[in-house]
Amino acid sequence: MTDLVTPPLGKLIPSKTLEGHTGWIWDVTLSSNGQILASVSNDMMIRLWNASTGLQRGAAKDNGHSNWVRAVRFSPAGRFLATASDDMTIRISDGHTGKVRAVEFSPDGRTLASASDDFTVRLWNASSGSLLKTLNGHSGWVRAIAFSPDGKTLASTSDDNTIRLWDTTTGNELHQLIGHESSIGAVCFSPNGKLLASGSQDKDLRIWDTTSGAMLNVLQGHTGPVRVIAFCADGNLVASAADDLTIRVWAAPLGFSCVRVLTGFSGWVRAITLLRDENMVVYTSDDMTIKIWNSA
Repeated sequence: MTDLVTPPLGKLIPSKTLEGHTGWIWDVTLSSNGQILASVSNDMMIRLWNASTGLQRGAAKDNGHSNWVRAVRFSPAGRFLATASDDMTIRISDGHTGKVRAVEFSPDGRTLASASDDFTVRLWNASSGSLLKTLNGHSGWVRAIAFSPDGKTLASTSDDNTIRLWDTTTGNELHQLIGHESSIGAVCFSPNGKLLASGSQDKDLRIWDTTSGAMLNVLQGHTGPVRVIAFCADGNLVASAADDLTIRVWAAPLGFSCVRVLTGFSGWVRAITLLRDENMVVYTSDDMTIKIWNSA
């Protein structure tokens, strides 16, 4: 467990507000080239924005969904967009028997993973939409999923308070990670794939060894459920956002000590882009707009 110290404080500076949705915004995602931002909402709309100017580039109302759209992801090359909805479908694919909470493309863009309230994770052929595998094991709603950088492993988190690591080729469960005391809503692999970070409603982050499944560290400091986690490109920093309206930056070379706390923003954090120098771009929403913030 990391020592509790008082890290330096920083502020997020408001940059832009993107307006257009007429319902609560559930998710935002940035294309791999950093040029397009996509957002989804309970207005059942998918909207695309110029990430630099904040201007809307397009909106899709007749997108096939018949209920709230909760999750959205670009394929790695940016050619495709996958969305998941309370209507129990994914566009590109469908087949779940419960609300679909999350979607993620594999690093090579060939496989799409989806997570659902039906306690399952499903793997799909991203080109044909055909179901490849159904991963069974969780005993609660599946909240978040993440592919390892090489695409060989998938992590899933659940209301059963566990994280499971799966072999994406065989569909076999590799490890069950136990330690969190409440539902786990955020998970992220380090860039080299050796570590996994998870965040929970128990307000803690945990760091895991992906080879052995061993828990390496418990990161404490947030006073609200942890919603979003992001590694920087070299893996030396991890950022976490929680309902306490703070973002904490943790340094791996210092035993994941908290080196910075950012405040000054409003709304739930939906996504973070973390740079190597502790600077970041943050996307928040707790209404019908998306706010973009830059760290000072």
